[in-house]
Parts: sequence; structure tokens; C-alpha cells
Amino acid sequence: MLQRPAQDPDSLKGSVILLHGYGADEYDLMGLANYFDADLQVFSIRAPGMTPFGGASWFDIEMLADGSLKFDFEQALTSSRGVISLIREMQKQGLISDKQVILGGFSQGATISSMVTLTEPEMIRALLILSGRLHEAAHDLLKSPDVLQGLPIFAGHGVNDPVIPISFGRDLVKFWEALPVKLEHHEYVMGHEISPQELDHIQTWLAAIIH
Repeated sequence: MLQRPAQDPDSLKGSVILLHGYGADEYDLMGLANYFDADLQVFSIRAPGMTPFGGASWFDIEMLADGSLKFDFEQALTSSRGVISLIREMQKQGLISDKQVILGGFSQGATISSMVTLTEPEMIRALLILSGRLHEAAHDLLKSPDVLQGLPIFAGHGVNDPVIPISFGRDLVKFWEALPVKLEHHEYVMGHEISPQELDHIQTWLAAIIH
């Protein structure tokens, strides 16, 4: 796990926890910390699994005969529980405070971030999901929609994404739109990436949450 401390611990405004995508590692998203408020502390976590070609993964992906991809939901569930346990341990150690977690993820990390939020919504202050999708079975993780009341969520996706097609991103948006959250979502002319325009939007969204 990597950490960028807040500039002034006495003025801490929250804790951003980042979850990377398939085949990446904890260094992949840490560069985003440069775009976040200096009074936010930023953590980047490495996934527990490994891909066949190196790098880490939150769950395995299988290529089906028709060319579509199937991901291992049970592994995703195990990984999301692992993130929940880690956050609780960080709270126990005093690294982060209750209701101060801004959970964010890219691609597979967005899937896990969504599942963590659905499982333990009281733990999350805000949710940032970039270029992700959600397995249908994850819908059953939420015990009561009421606990999500007013939860700030930012969702972004590239319309030219060749890895996770925009249709999955739109399905994810439709899922969250049906719940009592405060959703901001954008589509960008880009692939499977984070664009400068998206970063600008994220900065504005974050500023509204922490001030």
C-alpha cells in the first residue's frame, strides 16, 4: 500500500483510497494524488491476485467462445471483503477516521469500489468509479437503499473504451440512478483511460465534497 500524507494532518479533510485496474498495481493510480487537495491523504492499494502476464488483479477474467469476457464474481466478492477489512483495520489503527473514506477505482477497481459501497455504505463518504462495470449479482449486496441517501458518486467512462465498452458504463449509471444517491456522470471521447478533462471534473467534484 502506498500513502501520500495530508500536507497538514491537523487540517485533514478526508482519506482517498484508490483501487487500480486489472494487470496494474498500487503505483498505477498514485499519480492522481498530485491532482487532489493537499489536505486529503491518499492511499493506493494493491490487489491480492496476479494476472498471467504480471501485475495484480482483484478477480480473474475468462474469455468466452463468443469473444465476450466473464469475470469471477466470487473472487470479486472476496476482494471487496478484503478491502472492507483493510479499511476497518486502518480505522482501528487511527490512519483514517470514520465517514472520511472517499473510495475510488478504475476498471476492476471501480467494480470492487462499487461492491464495497453496496456492502458497507455507512463506511463510505463518497464513491469515485472510473471506466467500470458491475456484475448483476452485486445488486443483491445492498440491504437497504435508504442508507445510500445523498451519497456523492462520480462516474466517468470513455465512449471508445475497447476494454470495458461504454454500454457497461451506462448500465452502471442506470443502476446508481435508481438509488437515492447524488450521482454525477460523464462520458468522454477517449478509450480505457483517464483524460485531462475527466481529471478536471473529478477535482471540481472532490472540492464540493470536502469543503
